[in-house]
Amino acid sequence: MKKLLTACMALAAMTYARPSLQFDRDRIEMGNTFGVQLIFPLQDLPEDHSDLQFETQNGFSLVKLDSADQVIRQQSDPFEDFFGGRHSRGSYKARVYTFTLKAPKKTGRINSGTIFMTINGQKVNITGDIAVSLQRSYNDDALAISLKPNKTTIYEGEQIYLNLGFHAYEHFAGNLQALDMSTGNDFIVHRNEMNTIEWSPVEGNPREREASFKFAWLSPTKSGNLQIPPFKFKYTKVGEPKVVEEKKQMGGMSFSSRTVKQEPVDTETASQPIKITVKPLPTEGKPADFSGMVGNYSFKAELDKTNLKVGEAMTLTITLKGDGTPGTITDPKLPDFSDFRAVPPENNITKKISGQKVVTTKTTSIFLYPKKKGEFTIPAISYSWFNPAKKKYETTTEGPWNIVVEKGETPTADAIFQPQVAASPAGGPPAVQKKEIEALGSDIRFIHSIKGISANKAPYKELWYWIAFLAAIPAYFAVVFTVRSKRKRNSNTALVRKNQANKMLKQRFAKAKEALSKGDAKALYAALENGLVDYLSDLTNQEYKGMTRDQMKADLKSRGVKEETIASIDSWLEKCAFARFAPVNPSASEQSQMLSDVEKLCESLKI
Repeated sequence: MKKLLTACMALAAMTYARPSLQFDRDRIEMGNTFGVQLIFPLQDLPEDHSDLQFETQNGFSLVKLDSADQVIRQQSDPFEDFFGGRHSRGSYKARVYTFTLKAPKKTGRINSGTIFMTINGQKVNITGDIAVSLQRSYNDDALAISLKPNKTTIYEGEQIYLNLGFHAYEHFAGNLQALDMSTGNDFIVHRNEMNTIEWSPVEGNPREREASFKFAWLSPTKSGNLQIPPFKFKYTKVGEPKVVEEKKQMGGMSFSSRTVKQEPVDTETASQPIKITVKPLPTEGKPADFSGMVGNYSFKAELDKTNLKVGEAMTLTITLKGDGTPGTITDPKLPDFSDFRAVPPENNITKKISGQKVVTTKTTSIFLYPKKKGEFTIPAISYSWFNPAKKKYETTTEGPWNIVVEKGETPTADAIFQPQVAASPAGGPPAVQKKEIEALGSDIRFIHSIKGISANKAPYKELWYWIAFLAAIPAYFAVVFTVRSKRKRNSNTALVRKNQANKMLKQRFAKAKEALSKGDAKALYAALENGLVDYLSDLTNQEYKGMTRDQMKADLKSRGVKEETIASIDSWLEKCAFARFAPVNPSASEQSQMLSDVEKLCESLKI
């Protein structure tokens, strides 16, 4: 009963007490010290009390506690004083407790703790939770960049993705520009189209904003300890407040004024480098025809028909689909097609973001023409890959296929010119069939002269005839040479592709100019980058899509391309890729100049 009475007295004392809290500064920055002042009127201070206790939370720490008795002057309301309202209560004596705290290195509105006082032996909470709004120092970065992979230990050739995050603090002033977003030379990369950054308020601190998205999907080209370099950005922030003193003159008198100004400051920031551990593929259970692909794949091969005639074609369609190296799929080992005549296959490669992965699909159509009638067998086709999720090699087999080829309806050239004769019954030379003679209507036709026939000499006895005949011989050979040369050129796919390179380049740049006129910067950079790569592929008959830039440079060098030309190509590819995936776009004049420069580069290429 005595303890209950004591507790009630302590609670009553605190109910009528009028302590107040205030901070010693308007802006409290993370990681720095600040003061929490508890102002306790002396007349309300309980007689039987102990020193105050500040129980900190959430990373705040108490540095020291000071106390002093001061005279607190209350402020009055001039409006109420003038119109006869309540008057100023004057001043009063109070004990001011100053708690010096050190803030944690984080921002937001955070509970720092509670102040307790022991009254008549009872511990009493006199303040409740003390919330503090922590802000970032003006000298600190106003923008934080994070670059996080979904995995840091992978197999060679396995696909991972990078998540790019931004955290903008209250003194971030915009003008965000990307300076370097290279992923290095050890990865094949598919970058996400980053048209705009969608910012959202940070939970618990609405003055800060954040954004994050999947930036790129990567596949390492070698094993070992690899590193993704930092991404670098430039932006503008609000600078440290500075007191500026201005001296002015007016009416022959001089005076000075002081104002606080904050100037914008251009600065840079970067993400942390990322270390990736790449393991080599296991040798145990590795198939002899391993394709080199790493991921989850599917393989399908089918014929559109298995019964056909000579002269008809059948199509072998091979479809490969998987989430390994973005944009690249190797071909399976094909069987011997010696019983068929084949034309160059048609390939189609597509990439699509599906869930957390970039899925690449490759469709190959092979057209086969049987050379003769009969029954043939096309052997089975297998495709093998390594599945990192299951940590084992997988193989899928399609076929074999049995083909039945019948004789075509169109006669062969030998059949057209084969004379129709009848065999001799006695086994002698073939005899002419009698019905061929009887078809004339009589056994013998007399030859007699025709009246009115010209008496001129036969043409072959004339000089002009032999001149025309001799002139026709070289003309015949010229026509034959032209036809054969044209057929040879048409059968040479590399030569045909090279001859059409400039025509295709004009079509690609037409798309780039259309994107420029519409103000679609991302489409412009994509058209320029793809146009340059496709143009190089047309000139060399080598598919550069899916290669790293180092692989492409090595191939161009092996073809005798000059070092300065290779460096120029690599530089423009880097500029296009950088501008394409940067969060902000260059000006319209810069875009137009880039289009013009890439066109000049393509016109100057001689490969």
